Amino acid sequence: MSNAAVARRDRTEPIVPIQETNAPLTSDRILVVDDEPNICRLLQRYLGRLGYEVQTAGSVPEALEHLGQSRYDLVLTDLRLPGPSGLELLVEVRSRAPGTRTILMSAHADVYAAAAAIERGVDQLIVKPFELEDLRERVGDSLAKRRADRAAEEEREKLETKLRQRDTESKVWILRAAHALAAAVEAKDEYTAGHATRVTGYAMTIGEVVGGIDPVRFRLAGDLHDVGKIGVPDNVLNKPGKLTDEEFSLIKKHPETGAHILQPLIDDPLVLGVVRWHHERWDGRGYPDGLAGTDIPLPARVLAVADTLDAMTSNRAYRRGLPWPEVVAEIRRCAGAQFDPAVVEAFESVLARLEAQYAEFARGFPSPATLVA
Repeated sequence: MSNAAVARRDRTEPIVPIQETNAPLTSDRILVVDDEPNICRLLQRYLGRLGYEVQTAGSVPEALEHLGQSRYDLVLTDLRLPGPSGLELLVEVRSRAPGTRTILMSAHADVYAAAAAIERGVDQLIVKPFELEDLRERVGDSLAKRRADRAAEEEREKLETKLRQRDTESKVWILRAAHALAAAVEAKDEYTAGHATRVTGYAMTIGEVVGGIDPVRFRLAGDLHDVGKIGVPDNVLNKPGKLTDEEFSLIKKHPETGAHILQPLIDDPLVLGVVRWHHERWDGRGYPDGLAGTDIPLPARVLAVADTLDAMTSNRAYRRGLPWPEVVAEIRRCAGAQFDPAVVEAFESVLARLEAQYAEFARGFPSPATLVA
């Protein structure tokens, strides 16, 4: 065996001098695991002269302690160690530090060791005694793969960041367009100016008590719930008298129309569900799909109460808004028929807050019942 060869486990020969190398310094970090101190010192000196940062451990527990404290690019471990084996260490490395490269050293070139090492994803199996030059090539090859993996991961992260930024920018423009549509709907009917804002405010208050509803998405749903009215003719929306059956059928299409308009723009089940189903009834007699009970999504059930609250307290082309006590009594009466009883219960628990909102809205918008018919 040459002087550059690593000794077998039972050898006690002195460590041979290591030749200087012109290899450039790198940031690669190597953990050497061997219970023979001489081998650890030899490999630490040799690999350190090659420009690597090297730490050593004499057992699996000690190696795991190092892995828990620092990042390593390569683990170079002996197969036979006191306590858990090198193969068991490889399993932990794959679990705790995915992507870390591994080389297994063994004085026993048996089929079992090779098969077990491959099964655990080891990069390379090197048999003791080995030439240091052979180890240098194997270490260099494993670390080159590690650097390539890191570079690919960095590029993937950069790409994902760019895609997220573009997605965010696209969503901003989409939301602006959707809100512009909602504003266009309210501009079609002077009596419903501010309706979406008021309904959203009421719905958010009730929703806080009900719970289980994402407030950010629910606010967006409230703002856009009537966007489908963009497809209803102005003469129907603003008709001062009673609607004919044909005209009412046009009104009843607005939830479905709104969902169809928004679906290509906003891929969000909560928002689309509120837009489509806020006119469904607890007893199944609503529209457009005749859903009943808990088949109606909870956010749509909450917004149905808020929508009715604003509709009844606001002036319309064909009538003045109703007094607050009368509207509250009607919502109570419709619990279990038009509305989810649990949502009406939540509504009643925040009546004082809702009435304060109503008073605030009355000062800020021309729609509630403060206007002259």
